[in-house]
Amino acid sequence: MQIKKALSRRERVGFAMLIAAAVGFGISPSCAKLAYSAGAEPLTLVFARFTVCLIGITAISHLQNVPLFTETRLVLKALLMGCLLAWNASGYLSAVKYVPVSLAAALFYTFPVQVGVISAVCGLDSLTKRRVLALFVAFAGVLLSVGFGTYEADWRGVVLAIGAGTGVAMSSVLFARMAQEGNSITLVFWAMIAASAVSWLVMSLSVGVQLPNDRLGWIGFLISMFAFAFALVAYYLALPLVGAVRAALTANLEPVIAIIVAIIVLREEPRFLQLVGITLILGAVFLARYGVESSPGRSGSQGS
Repeated sequence: MQIKKALSRRERVGFAMLIAAAVGFGISPSCAKLAYSAGAEPLTLVFARFTVCLIGITAISHLQNVPLFTETRLVLKALLMGCLLAWNASGYLSAVKYVPVSLAAALFYTFPVQVGVISAVCGLDSLTKRRVLALFVAFAGVLLSVGFGTYEADWRGVVLAIGAGTGVAMSSVLFARMAQEGNSITLVFWAMIAASAVSWLVMSLSVGVQLPNDRLGWIGFLISMFAFAFALVAYYLALPLVGAVRAALTANLEPVIAIIVAIIVLREEPRFLQLVGITLILGAVFLARYGVESSPGRSGSQGS
């Protein structure tokens, strides 16, 4: 068993991308709420986000001269990942129709624990004692930071929220594995094609296109759209650099940033338990970033 005391340059780049992604993900919810209050429909924003992601990753591929075509089996896996991403976005948004947002968020953020378990089962990452501790500290921190309530929840919302988290976990593990065989940019490109197509189909068959009806709503819509698109692309490009488990743990910075942005933009006031939760999440991220145990050749150190 080897303890890594220093990060390689590849891993440092990966963690920097993940932190930037967490900022983008954290900004997006508050801005989306501004858009929703002005009449925008969540599914319209989901489709817009994935479309911008597709445009962005296409531009990156051209700038770096990365071919967009690869083996058929990898394309099919990437399309599957895109479907999982579309399910995640749609499922999470649907969950809040049945349960409070705080509970939906808490259930959704079980995905880092799910990533650790799925990675271990698939043989992609070692589930060491330190990593298990980090996973559960992060989970406890998320529960506190989003304000986990005490009430009987509608099972439909519970299933949708946990299912959305499972979609993120499965897509993270799937992508980490695919990235060992193909180019990350190419794979994200095909995933975004599927995510855009599926989200457009769901939107078209349900509520149709519904956009904001005032200036503030449009500002929120555009910021949420571009922040999310940047964050999603950065997150999946960073996955092969640091591994799925540590990426999922670092992504838990999102609720911390989301709370801070909500305080500034929406004038929300965090409670004491939320502050405790933020501290726990930062502690878990520290455990994930420093002193992570890894076996030689494991994808938990894919950046090595």
